[in-house]
Order: sequence, then structure tokens, then C-alpha cells
Amino acid sequence: MARQYLVTLLTDFGSAEAYPAAMKGVILRRCGRANIVDISHDIPPHDVLSAAYVLAGAAPWFPPGTVHVIVVDPGVGTDRKILVGKFAGQTYVFPDNGVITMIAEAAPAEQLVAVRNPQFLPRGPISSTFHGRDVFAPIAAELLKGMSLARLGPQPDTFKLLDLPPCEEADGEIRGQVVHVDSFGNLITNIHEQVVGRHWPDLDGFHGFCAAADVGPLQGAYGFVEPGKALMLINSASLIEVAVNRGRASDVLGAAVGTPVRLAAATQPPPPPLPPG
Repeated sequence: MARQYLVTLLTDFGSAEAYPAAMKGVILRRCGRANIVDISHDIPPHDVLSAAYVLAGAAPWFPPGTVHVIVVDPGVGTDRKILVGKFAGQTYVFPDNGVITMIAEAAPAEQLVAVRNPQFLPRGPISSTFHGRDVFAPIAAELLKGMSLARLGPQPDTFKLLDLPPCEEADGEIRGQVVHVDSFGNLITNIHEQVVGRHWPDLDGFHGFCAAADVGPLQGAYGFVEPGKALMLINSASLIEVAVNRGRASDVLGAAVGTPVRLAAATQPPPPPLPPG
């Protein structure tokens, strides 16, 4: 198979800003064959958890050998490490702030280094506010050209992972929370289909409750309820999702990241709302 020189970008820079284009310019100056794909530049500012979720939903579908560059980096300019790692045959360039958590949980690191070698960085001053342009992009270009990770620096003793909230199974219920709100206002939870299947093997006989509202039984698609009505389904990442057909569940239900979600047998009365957080 011909080499694809494929690199993706995931940032919180905003699509209207010059920053993503500046990064692309640096990559193309160093590797003219680069094929650059934008995963997103509209991650909420500084939202590392949202970036981790979007990265895990997109990156594994790219071909082996793809280089993924993640610049959601509230610690830019501090002593936080910049890491480069290989996971499941793909290479990731990322700040050491936990954004790699869901990728690392799905597959162990095959190789991981902390960037220390200045040889592959621009000569002259490096901006303390734009490492995406001055550090991440040059490294990505060199990786595309075949540079060994070992040349960048040593293996770190540790790297940061997010403390993701687990769902709880107790008293015949599954209790979780919203971990991501997508651009449609859909509420993505931390309750996996496999957990639901342990309690209800046929995936029926239970209701979902979000922000104290009964969102009904599991549905197969958004259009299986009337427009404007809330529903619960299993999304493309095999996670429980609360949505509103042709509407925004985040607005209709007044929900956000951290909002409690429960699954309970349909014969039980609606459970009382959990306190926020």
C-alpha cells in the first residue's frame, strides 16, 4: 500500500481563527506530501474531557500509520510534558494532560516518549502561547517523513490519565452521568451497552431518567418518538445517549456534563434526582 502521509488535527482553537491554518502551513512546509484532515477545531476551550471523547470517537477509524496531533492544551507554556506515543498502530502527539485517556484505555501504549530533542524544532524563539505551531506541527511533519520516536526523547516515568467517573450498579439500577454534550445537544453518558446488558440482556424492561425527567424506554433511533420528545438510545460508540428528536436534549432537559442519569426497571417509580456533581 502506498504511503499516505496522513495527519489529523484536533484543537480548541476555533474554526474561524488563523491558528489551525498556521499549523497546517508549518506541516506542509516541512512535509509537502502531507494529507491533513481536521477532526475538529471546535472543542470547547480548555475542555480536555471533551477532546478525549472526540479523539476516541474518530482516531481509531483512520488507517494504521496516521499521525494525530491534539492541541487542547490549557497548560501551554508551563512545564507540562509534550508526549508522542503509538497506540494500536497509530501515532499521537499530545500534551500530558489526560487527553489521551480513552485511547490509552482501549489499547496499551506500544511506545511513548517525552519530547526533549530540539533538533526537530524551529530555530529561534518558540512562542509560549502557541506550541501547536512551534512544537506540535514540526514534530508531526517529521513523524510523517518517518522519524523514529526514539529520537525525540526518553520514555517518561508516568503520563497523566483523566479520572473518568465510573457508572455504578446498585439496587437493580445503573447510575451514571453525562460526560459529553455533542453539537446536536445530545447527552452522551458513561453507561456502556455491555453494562446495560448485564442487567437487561434483551435491552428492554427499563426506563432512563435524566435530570429527574423520565426519558422512557430504550429506542432504536431518534425518529422512533415524536418530534420534540425525549428518548434514550445506544449511540455509535455503544454508550447510552439521551436525546430529543429534532431538538436539543441539553436545552430541553436543562442538562450538562455531570448531570446524573439512571436506568431503572420500568415497574419502579421514578427515582429522586441526585444532587449535582
